[in-house]
Amino acid sequence: MEKRFLRGFFAVFLVLTLLFAGVVYVVDPWYHYHGPWGNLPLCLRDGRYQNDGAARHLSYDTLLLGTSVTANFRAEDMDQYTGGTTQKLIVQGGYFQDFYGPLDAALSTHSVEQVYWGVDSNCFRRYDSESTWQAPSYLFDRNPFNDVKYLLNKDMMFWDLTEVLERAAEGNRQDEKTGGYTWGEDQEWSRRMALGCYHRPEVQAAQQPKDAFLGPTEENLRNVLQRVDDHPQVTFTFYLAPYSILFWDDAIRTGELDATLEMHRVILEELTSRENTRMFYFMDNTQRITHLDNYCDYIHYSPEVCRQLAEEMVTGTPMTREEIAPRLQAFRTFLTTYDYESLFS
Repeated sequence: MEKRFLRGFFAVFLVLTLLFAGVVYVVDPWYHYHGPWGNLPLCLRDGRYQNDGAARHLSYDTLLLGTSVTANFRAEDMDQYTGGTTQKLIVQGGYFQDFYGPLDAALSTHSVEQVYWGVDSNCFRRYDSESTWQAPSYLFDRNPFNDVKYLLNKDMMFWDLTEVLERAAEGNRQDEKTGGYTWGEDQEWSRRMALGCYHRPEVQAAQQPKDAFLGPTEENLRNVLQRVDDHPQVTFTFYLAPYSILFWDDAIRTGELDATLEMHRVILEELTSRENTRMFYFMDNTQRITHLDNYCDYIHYSPEVCRQLAEEMVTGTPMTREEIAPRLQAFRTFLTTYDYESLFS
């Protein structure tokens, strides 16, 4: 009797385990094995876990890479302007290293024509070695035996898998239009919100040296340009996101203005140095960055601004090397003469 019970128990346990693993395999919320099947909707919300699978198994010819300031771009807008099929690869608060694996996977498995890459000013001043995120190797290696950590992952049942099935039941196809990862639909974008989220620092007497951020910047540029040089058939379009005037108030008060602009000079010179690169410097659009109703804090701008940037990147004229010095000088003059106190009155 006892042996029969144990055999029955383990049989039921094995069947339930295989059933659970099978459902995870079929739905595949992180796209580790395949893209959406049947009537399952695309569901992208955590780039660190989903980007590698999305890069390998979804269909596209254009990539859009970036952090939270790129997340609110809509894939359908990019498709309208480019005439292609866009896949977003977003990592909220990402370091550059978070994009290399998915980008390499995309370039090795797809005929990518265009890569649009939002290269954040804040990201360039950070070494990849400063990241504390531990990558789940079972998602990124080609070892099928450690996939048990994915197929029998409890988070699948209570979060990711459940969300995909709920979206399917509701007929929610939003991510197929936006490309996923969006967070700005219900966010308030206003001067009140931007100022309310900004913690103005005390003025620092000491100024950062001009080369203060060049160590990580040059390391990041080497890694980025390695991909550019290895794929001369792909056009890489980069943009520096239009942080608000509050970002520059912070830079001035903390003594980082000249170091930040020197970092931008190096970035702009390097990213305009290749035949297959295009560079857009949205930082110095003074009308946009001073209109705080575009923002919800000191760096994040609205989905409407994202739409404008998408159109400008595709249809506009990229920066030339000859423009860099005069534009940065004019921008520095604007920043050092702007009436910041009027923002807070």
